[in-house]
Amino acid sequence: MPDAAGLALSAFSESYEQAREKFLIQAESVGADIQSYAHPSSFAAGGTPLALDAAWVGPRDAKHVMVMISGTHGPESYAGAAIQLDWLNSHKAFPSPSMAMLLIHGANPFGWAHCSRTTENNVDLNRNFINHQQPPSPSPLVDRVQSLLSPSSAKGPRFMSVVLGLVKLLLRVGITKVVNEISNGQYSHPKGIGFGGNHAEWSNQTLTQILTEGLKQADQVAIIDWHTGIGDYAEPCFLCFDAPDSEAYQRACNWWGEGVEKSSTNYASGQRPDYQGLLINAARDIAQAAGAKTTSSVIEFGTYANHKMLKGLLIDRWMRCDADDASPESVARLQEQVLRLFYPTDAQWRARVLEQGARIVSQGLAGLSAEHTD
Repeated sequence: MPDAAGLALSAFSESYEQAREKFLIQAESVGADIQSYAHPSSFAAGGTPLALDAAWVGPRDAKHVMVMISGTHGPESYAGAAIQLDWLNSHKAFPSPSMAMLLIHGANPFGWAHCSRTTENNVDLNRNFINHQQPPSPSPLVDRVQSLLSPSSAKGPRFMSVVLGLVKLLLRVGITKVVNEISNGQYSHPKGIGFGGNHAEWSNQTLTQILTEGLKQADQVAIIDWHTGIGDYAEPCFLCFDAPDSEAYQRACNWWGEGVEKSSTNYASGQRPDYQGLLINAARDIAQAAGAKTTSSVIEFGTYANHKMLKGLLIDRWMRCDADDASPESVARLQEQVLRLFYPTDAQWRARVLEQGARIVSQGLAGLSAEHTD
């Protein structure tokens, strides 16, 4: 039986290109229907073409479909991709002949290939799914917070200046308002953190096309969007955005347990931010518009403490907006910091992610099967 390190290393990758090659080879080996959507304008650093790939496993007319999405935020992509690959490697048969799996690999290929949480336009794809004709009104704190987050030099963000400014602000307005302002998304500062864009990004349009076409016949849909960075180290954190009194939320609790109800405990404020423009909600709405019942959750795997993850956000913003005069050595060093904050090299972390990911997928498929037989 392989040890934890061997198990982890076999499923995880160390580059966008390597992960994509593994995914396409294994998806083809199980007879998946693969559709690849080439990015129209961006390439990897070495000139490699970028693409968003979708693999459909199972009958195309399946009424019960699970959707797994990886790659919404660049450096977080590796964990979700490894879980997808692990599932492909172990897949033999579905619990029911009327089931299928839709694997979306590399939702934000630019961010993955360039180790950035954002798209080629410095847009957080996971804040981009809004009505851009009527964007959310800016909060009273947006100018202040984005200004506090931006101090930098040619060597990187000015971390102490940022921290001191945020501490002073949270003492005045409270930690909940500050955390919410940093996390929930904003639409007025294109060079800021959490910018949701002023139009639907290419990835947004492509994902909408894939989901609309793929789920049009479904009666029951389960959706998982894999992420990293929130929660206890190597443990899953469930973020279910359905109303707590809804059938969809209750199904999530029944399938995945009490962790669905405890997600707020992973935030310093004790309260989940009021996220805007989420991909998971857009996918859910597409499925429901086609007449399907849905069970959906963002699932994060914890890495490091909140203050360290804030540092990652600051570096990511600096790399996209303020690094033009920086030395290649500084950029490489800070980029590696961002990558490892969201994607640890620890073999035990990786093995635990695979173990928990496989369990969560199995529970979701069992839940879909139970819905089919009820």
